[in-house]
Amino acid sequence: MFFPRALFPLAVTCALTACTGMSEQACLVSDWRTVGFEDGTLGRAVGTIGSYREACSKHGVTPDLATYRAGHAEGVEIYCRPSQGFEVGHRGASYQGVCPADLEAEFLTAYNSGRHLHELEYALREVDNLIAGNYRAQENIKQELTTIAASMVSNETTAEERVLLVSRAAELGRTYGELSASIDELKQERVFHEQNLRAYQETLAFGA
Repeated sequence: MFFPRALFPLAVTCALTACTGMSEQACLVSDWRTVGFEDGTLGRAVGTIGSYREACSKHGVTPDLATYRAGHAEGVEIYCRPSQGFEVGHRGASYQGVCPADLEAEFLTAYNSGRHLHELEYALREVDNLIAGNYRAQENIKQELTTIAASMVSNETTAEERVLLVSRAAELGRTYGELSASIDELKQERVFHEQNLRAYQETLAFGA
C-alpha cells in the first residue's frame, strides 16, 4: 500500500476562469489548453467546461473543447499521483472520478488512506470541541453563581427574590455536575479516538 512521505500541495496557479467565473475578458483571451490543464490538476471533471461554455456564450465566444480536453488530460496525470490522492483525502475533499483506469487504483488506495486519517483526526477534534464547550459552560455557571451570591447579600433583594435565587443556584449546581460528568465521559472517549489515530498513523508506511 502506498502512502506519501509528505504532503505536497499542487503549486498550480488558479486561473481566473476556474476560480471566479468566466468574465468577458477571460473568455476572449483564455488559453483553453491551460484552463483544461489547471482544472485537471485540481481534480475537476472535464465537464467543467460546460460552465465556461454557458458563461462565454453571453459574449459570443465558444470554448475550444478539444484543446481543453487535451490540457485536462495532461493535468489529470499530475492530479492522479498517489501522493496527491493522499493529500486530497486528508483534506476531506471529494474525488470526482477523473483518473483514468490505469492510474485510478493506486490513486484511490492513497486517497482512501488519507480520507481515513482525516476522519480519525476529525473525530478527535470534535471531542476536543465538546470538552472545551463544556468547560466554557461551567465558567458561565461560575460567573452566574457569583452574581447570585452578590444579590443574595444585597439589601435591595427581597425575600421572594432570594427564594428564586436559591432555586436558580441549585439548578446551576446540578447543571455544573452534569457537565463535569459529561467531561469525564468525553475524556475517556478522547483517549479512545486518540489511540485509534496514533495506531493508524503508525501503520502508514511513508514511501516515495
